[in-house]
Amino acid sequence: MNAFDDHLLRSLNHLADHSPLLVRLIQVIYEDDLKGAFPLALLWWAWFDAQGTAKEREVREKIMASYGGFVISIVAVRVMMMVLPFRVRPIHLVASGLHFPDQPFGWMQWSAFPSDTAALFFFLATCLWSISTLLGSLALLDAAFLICFPRVFLGIHYPTDILAGAVIGVVGGYWATRPTTRAWLARPGIWWVQAHPPSFYATAFLLAFLAARIFWPVQRIAVGLLHLARLWRH
Repeated sequence: MNAFDDHLLRSLNHLADHSPLLVRLIQVIYEDDLKGAFPLALLWWAWFDAQGTAKEREVREKIMASYGGFVISIVAVRVMMMVLPFRVRPIHLVASGLHFPDQPFGWMQWSAFPSDTAALFFFLATCLWSISTLLGSLALLDAAFLICFPRVFLGIHYPTDILAGAVIGVVGGYWATRPTTRAWLARPGIWWVQAHPPSFYATAFLLAFLAARIFWPVQRIAVGLLHLARLWRH
């Protein structure tokens, strides 16, 4: 563990030792899914707020590009987690002297670096910022304080995991909302919403749900199918 991570984690541990109420509050925030749905709701706020205005086309292109971009980003970060050297999460560093509340999720098999959660939600916040500084600011505050901070406080990530994920998300969001990139990413969505709005909005709702859950349902299904395939071969 580097000195930066060690200092911050020990400072948070000291704070937790003297404030059990704060620990419980952060656990409640971490376990609640509303914070993840919030930036997706803001995207759809922006979608309908722009309807009938001069910026409707630009805003909707950016939102469609953000949908395509966050799928690309989450896949890229998950691949990075698999190919980069494995990093044990703080909650499993028993010899470090750090202590954290027990988490119900089994994190042992997942590398900590970089944070896919930070990458996804800072990506969405950056896309929203390109549409509205107010909506983008709200999404950034949500990503930093309600989504990412609890993950450091509870030992799920090191601070540098979050910083690396945030940088990936901001760079990805900036890239996705550039005029040429967003036109390319949004082209299928523009065609789809014009050709068949019901299926477009149904799929958009499903993707928003999966994004709010960091795509864990899809990953669990994939892992389950892989396990079944292995059993079938044997």
